[in-house]
Amino acid sequence: MAGFTAFVLSRARAHRLLLTAAVLAVLLTTAVLATLTAYSGAIGDAALRHSLRDPRTAAGTTLVVRADIPAAGRAAADAAVRERARTAFDGLPVIVRGLVRSGPYALPRALQPAAERSGDPGLTYFAALDPAEVRLVAGRLPRPTATGELEAALPRSAAQRLRIGPGALLTLEDRLDGPRARVRITGLYRPARADAPYWRLDDLGGRGVRKVDFTTYGPLLADPSVLTGGKVSAGQTAWQASADFSTLTTGRTGALRGAVRAGAAALRTAAGAGGTAEVSTSLPDVLDRIDRSLLVARSTLLIAALQLALLAGYALLLVARLLSSERAGETRLLRARGGSRARLAALAATEALLLALPAVAVLLLAVGVAVAQAWWTGRRGSVRELRAGDAG
Repeated sequence: MAGFTAFVLSRARAHRLLLTAAVLAVLLTTAVLATLTAYSGAIGDAALRHSLRDPRTAAGTTLVVRADIPAAGRAAADAAVRERARTAFDGLPVIVRGLVRSGPYALPRALQPAAERSGDPGLTYFAALDPAEVRLVAGRLPRPTATGELEAALPRSAAQRLRIGPGALLTLEDRLDGPRARVRITGLYRPARADAPYWRLDDLGGRGVRKVDFTTYGPLLADPSVLTGGKVSAGQTAWQASADFSTLTTGRTGALRGAVRAGAAALRTAAGAGGTAEVSTSLPDVLDRIDRSLLVARSTLLIAALQLALLAGYALLLVARLLSSERAGETRLLRARGGSRARLAALAATEALLLALPAVAVLLLAVGVAVAQAWWTGRRGSVRELRAGDAG
């Protein structure tokens, strides 16, 4: 065996320039192809997660449920929706936020400019908002009250338009022919992030004021007991389920798409048990757009990889042809001295291993470096997004 190995090495030294050219062609081609493949997969995952967290598409990736539910059935509907929503994203971590609102109320005419008091009154409504989505800017948050006077906080933008602040006492007329509501304004608030997907649940989008046919101000942030205790008229209940996509990979998008569609149907049934329900999400469409974009990017890389593989193949064929010409006489001499075809094939296979083993080592190294670089790139992007979100 030692003699066989020495003979192979001596043959390699005799044609070292051609073999060096072959080794370099194999190494460079293997390194580039491995890097392209690994980088494409890792960057594809990072691009997928970045796109789903982008503020321009984040709102569409949520599941929004709206239902008109009688007050007596709200607790059961809330429990059912939250349970179904947590399984609607193919096992990804899910956060469910809710917004319970009252029916419409008319604001006092005295808050309108004198020239507008003959028209339609300004409207508002009570809502129990997610505490994490609001920031108090003046006064204090409302608390439950035992008297007939309710407490509420008003959006800062609405307070500026109405020229009222903490301490104001308002008498609101129920537009659904219910009883009047006396409300003490205890504070002013603003959205923690005006572009947060949560504010899709609010008819005013977190802006505090909206004018269409009527001018609507609000919502009046109230304690949840006000909305569930029958102190105000019943309105729509809404939920929003959002998933954490930090562990999502491109290989799971198909399963996620199917799970979201099945989950939307299940949520419609769960929320509609006590009334009518509407479920909406754009996540399947968003995933389709991302898949198409990734397909285009991967096709571009595939074309470059095929071109490189063809060039490497041509180079190896040229080297093999030159090496065959150089060794034609040597091969005839070995056959004349009794060398069998199997022996000559073993020599060729051993020389091929001398070329392949370095290529395998470079392949493993290139894959590791490419994956690490892609992971670091995706991580830096996530950190920048989190910092931007905290700043907002």
